[in-house]
Amino acid sequence: MEEIETSTTYYLGIHPHMLDPVSLEFSSFGVLWYEEGKQRYVVGYGFGADQIETLFHFCRSSAYFTCSNEQVLYNIYTSIRDKQQERDWQTRKRLALWTAFKEPWKSMPDGWYVLRSRDKFPLHLSVVRKTKYSIWLEHAAVCENEAQLTGYLARAKQTHHLTSIVLTELQEGGIHE
Repeated sequence: MEEIETSTTYYLGIHPHMLDPVSLEFSSFGVLWYEEGKQRYVVGYGFGADQIETLFHFCRSSAYFTCSNEQVLYNIYTSIRDKQQERDWQTRKRLALWTAFKEPWKSMPDGWYVLRSRDKFPLHLSVVRKTKYSIWLEHAAVCENEAQLTGYLARAKQTHHLTSIVLTELQEGGIHE
């Protein structure tokens, strides 16, 4: 984050119970922003006490207001999450070359796989394509419920013209179908 100018009015808000997409835990969400020309510009955000304390640190030297309007905070959170979800979906990455030659991938046939980080929601979802010599992370997402999971599976099938996709679960470093 950059230092804050004193001529701009900043807003700091904390919503008590939001999903952290990294840890998949619900915790306090804090956000620091300013408004200009009827547009909000987020300076920084974070989850949990330590990250929120960092936001307070940047506010100490400038004028700011505390926002307690949960709808405004929820709208900012949703906007951030929507952008994260789209970026995660667009991210395509080839895993290390040796990955295709190690278990469990070595024994698996070429094809498309959906990996779930766990069997309960929320969860991380990865759409993976295995070829003979490579493993590609094609898409990633955070699913908070069954509807989102179903929507991402349908989107993957449509995007890649797939008729079937294998749903698997990651457990303790292994893959289980």
